[in-house]
Amino acid sequence: MERQRELKEKLSKRPIIAAIREFWDIAIALEKKVAVIFVLCGDIFDLMRIKREIRDSGVLLFAHLDLIEGIGKDKAGIKFLKQEIGIDGILTTRSRLIKFAKKETLFTIQRLFILDSEGLGTGISVVRECSPWAIEILPGIILPRLKDDLARQNLPPIIAGGLNRTEKEIKEVLKSGALAISTSRKELWGFKV
Repeated sequence: MERQRELKEKLSKRPIIAAIREFWDIAIALEKKVAVIFVLCGDIFDLMRIKREIRDSGVLLFAHLDLIEGIGKDKAGIKFLKQEIGIDGILTTRSRLIKFAKKETLFTIQRLFILDSEGLGTGISVVRECSPWAIEILPGIILPRLKDDLARQNLPPIIAGGLNRTEKEIKEVLKSGALAISTSRKELWGFKV
């Protein structure tokens, strides 16, 4: 519980999560003083290099298991990520991977693509089944429109990902209940509340 409180506190001050699509973006993310990095590209060796690069920064590292090559999508793969690489958390669309990662005491983020009201209902059911630490809603820009629907659901913290392009949009999404926003737009990484 202490780690969860610490992460929420970090994100309340620095609510932009750097979604890394290129290895060299790590230096920019560190320069902008982000609290959390989502790695959305590369392979297991890139992940090891990134972890070495951020080692003394205090930045938390999350691996998107669906997009990184060389990781077994199973218990052993997740155990390797935790014990050998030292990641802090995972994000995935696969609820069974959330369950494995929770057993390794990793932060878990269930990614949900909300395309319509049926997708929203299905996503909420998945979240209830696997109980991730947080959910990432994509596209995040729709969060203000879903604010009332989501408020009634007693969901874990929400991260908004995708299609947030301006500081004005970021402010609107944060006001609608998001804990944080993940983005690959480097110009937004330094945003502070």
